[in-house]
Amino acid sequence: MRAIVCVAVLLALAGCGYRPVGSGEVSALQPSIRTISIGTLKNRTLRPTILSALRDALIRRLAADGRIRVVEEGADTLLEGAIEGFGEEALAFDSNDIAKRLRLSISFSFTVKNRLEDKVLLRDGVAGVAYYFTGTGVTATRAAEDEATLRAVADLADQVVSRVLDGV
Repeated sequence: MRAIVCVAVLLALAGCGYRPVGSGEVSALQPSIRTISIGTLKNRTLRPTILSALRDALIRRLAADGRIRVVEEGADTLLEGAIEGFGEEALAFDSNDIAKRLRLSISFSFTVKNRLEDKVLLRDGVAGVAYYFTGTGVTATRAAEDEATLRAVADLADQVVSRVLDGV
């Protein structure tokens, strides 16, 4: 009986380490960091509209989180990066071997720098993914692809913010 009580006390003292993602302090960055600005973002693809969509998605996602404030100038940290790739992979075909379902992926490499110390705090890369079905014509397929691109960009922004703020 005494052994069971000792084990229970030890487990209670140790804790499980559980912490809900998105709560508490900014854990992947230093506690003194409270502001971030989005610096130079490069686009190494032939899809020009992705860059502005990514910048907007990053700002929206960081603002929605609320643990760090997005500012234009004078930020503690600077997020910079490059869209490295845009790809589509056919997953399902019809009886005529025409692609009907595709996976769209956008890769992004980024760094987060402490502006005061001119030191890189985080260097990483992520890929945003979305799936879509082709339409009955070129216009419908293009609309589905554009919508999937926006979903992949949102996925990308979610991953960047998770890596920056939660370290995951």
